[in-house]
This record gives sequence, structure tokens and C-alpha cells, in this order.
Amino acid sequence: MAPASDTAASVAVSPMPGRLTGGRFPVFIIPVLVFYALFFGYPLIRIFWQSVHDDGGFTLIGFRMFLEEPAYWKVLIYTGLLGLLTLAITLVCGYAVAYWLVTMNRTWVVMLMAFVLIPFWSSGLVRTYAWLVILGRQGILNSALLHFGLIGSPMAFIGTNTAVVFALAYYLMPYMILSLYSVMNGIDRNLLLAARNLGASPMAAFRHVFLPLTRPGVLAGSYIVFMLGIGMYITPAMLGGPDQTTLPLMIAIQINEAMDWTFAASLSVILLLVTGGMQLMANRFLDFERLWGGAK
Repeated sequence: MAPASDTAASVAVSPMPGRLTGGRFPVFIIPVLVFYALFFGYPLIRIFWQSVHDDGGFTLIGFRMFLEEPAYWKVLIYTGLLGLLTLAITLVCGYAVAYWLVTMNRTWVVMLMAFVLIPFWSSGLVRTYAWLVILGRQGILNSALLHFGLIGSPMAFIGTNTAVVFALAYYLMPYMILSLYSVMNGIDRNLLLAARNLGASPMAAFRHVFLPLTRPGVLAGSYIVFMLGIGMYITPAMLGGPDQTTLPLMIAIQINEAMDWTFAASLSVILLLVTGGMQLMANRFLDFERLWGGAK
């Protein structure tokens, strides 16, 4: 009699699971769906519509212009290369910083992590202006090089690939560090000690034990940095020149200067399709459900 009464009591006190599994729609997510429909779904539909319509009706002229003009392909390729270079710098530097943080005393970690998070507390525009102050002809870097006699005249850093890449790496570095630190902090250090006790050198223990265990953090950080890097607008616009034109910058030029909304929408759709395709491929090979901690 006791098991039957316990079962009846458990059913009586937990009606919600029965409601959710019984096929009833969870009404509490309706506000979320309305929000996404208005501020995400509708703008996307408008962009797709604008990309194939102009004053004369249906048209594919924007997509034809992109396919037939090699200069636009160069912009797309440069955007991808810029994202890869930014990813490489943030991965190398971020891995070292994250590993250094997990080996330090907890008190120091809290203080140093505040410096990692400082970029999140200021506007991206302000951070880019800071790089203008650093890299300008009368900036801090040129002044230091002139003071130590390393150069005879100020160098032009603004309007170069170096300025854009390092500014993007600075902007996106916290994403990589936080992704790696969260994974490294959860690794059991006894595994490294076990490898050392079995005769592995410190480098071998790191390469065969620690490094593979940080793979989820590496993949997550790389994905976030690359996707954000190819979509950045402010940094290439302010620190780059004509040779550093990215696809987001090209979209802004078509809207603000050429006033060609159809072509701008076409470029937006192309960028959206490229990033969406890359996300599908990444999901196929990286298994995002495991990457973000989900369970199948």
C-alpha cells in the first residue's frame, strides 16, 4: 500500500511535468516568441525582401553585381582572413593568459580577472579611439620609438592591417580567455600528477593530458572570436584604410554613401548565409550540444 500511496502523492504534487509532456503549449514563452518575432524575425524578413526587390519589382541585380565583380570577392576573402588572423592571435595569447590564471592564487585571480573584463565595461567606440591615441603619428607608440631612437620619423600605423588585426584581437581577447579559463579551471590536476608519476615529462603531460582536455574551450572561444571578428564594423572603419575594407564596412558604404539599399541588403544576405553556413559546418564537426555542456 505504501508504494501506491507514494506514487499517487508524487503525481498529485507535480502537475507541471504532466502538463508539459502532455502536449500543452507552455504559454510563458509567448512573450519571448513575440520579442524575437518583432526584433529578429521581422528585420531578417525585411532584409531578404529588400535584397530581391527595388523600385522596378523583383530583381537579383545585387547578387549578380557581387558575383560578377572580383573586388567584392576580395572584400569577402579579406574579411575571412582578418577573422582567422584575429583568431590565431587571441588563441595563442588567450591560452597563455588563461593557463597562467588557473595556476595562480585565487586572490590574485579575482584581481587579474577584473583587468580581463575591463574591455566589457567600456564602449567599443571608446576602445577604438584609445588605439587611435596609441598608434597615431603623435601617439604613444611613435613617441616611445622616437625617444629610444628606434625610428627617425613617425611611422604610419593607422590604415594598416597591423592596426586592424591587433585592435580586433584586443577587443575579442576576453571572449577567448573566459572560454578557456572556464574549461581549464574544471580540469582535475591529479590527472597531470598521475601522468608525471607514470614517467611523463612536464611537457608530455601537458601535451597529452591537459591540452586535449581544453579542447572544448579552444573550440568555443575560436568560434565566438571568429564569428564576432568577421562581423566587426567600428574597428576596421576607424583604424583601417581602403585596403582594409571588410564586408560589414562595404554594407555601411552602400547605405550611407551610395544609398543603394538593394545592394546593401544583398551583401547582408550574403554575409548572413556565409556565417550561417559556417555555423552549420561547425555544428556538424564540433558538436555544439556537447561544446556548450548539453546532454543528448
